Amino acid sequence: MTRWDLATLDNWQLILSETRIAQRKQPIRSDSLYEYEPISPIYTNPHSHVLLIGTYSETAKPYWFLGARASQYLYVSPSMNDRFISGVQTSDIKRIGLNRLTLVKFENYGVSPYALQLEIPYWIEDIYVEVWEYLDDIQEGGEQYQEMLDRLNSIEDLLYSGFSGTVGQ
Repeated sequence: MTRWDLATLDNWQLILSETRIAQRKQPIRSDSLYEYEPISPIYTNPHSHVLLIGTYSETAKPYWFLGARASQYLYVSPSMNDRFISGVQTSDIKRIGLNRLTLVKFENYGVSPYALQLEIPYWIEDIYVEVWEYLDDIQEGGEQYQEMLDRLNSIEDLLYSGFSGTVGQ
């Protein structure tokens, strides 16, 4: 069972801090509501499956909630068909709140790093994004691996010491 220590600042590492502004375009009709190209998706490559994702917009209406949709893409593909992108999208799409930090936990499929895609809603004109990854999640796996290696080495030492004592007799 994983124990979480989310309040310890040393357990978090900033992996993305970026501001994007939608590009204005010439209105096609005078009644056009959105006169800019939507902000293109933002990508980063986390190692942890536990993230804090923050979005902030200066121009957002106070009642807007959605700041982004977060998707996980795994760098695996059994297909040799070049029509598919080189990543597999998991079915887990997370809604990220606007003007706040949102705690997100993606399922761990054993693929690290993976691509994190943040899709910004088309109605947002400007966005500041921060992505923090939880380091203890990464380190915990390494510590468990090292602990298992240490146990195997001690068992191996016991076996060899038992055999060496009986071989010469």
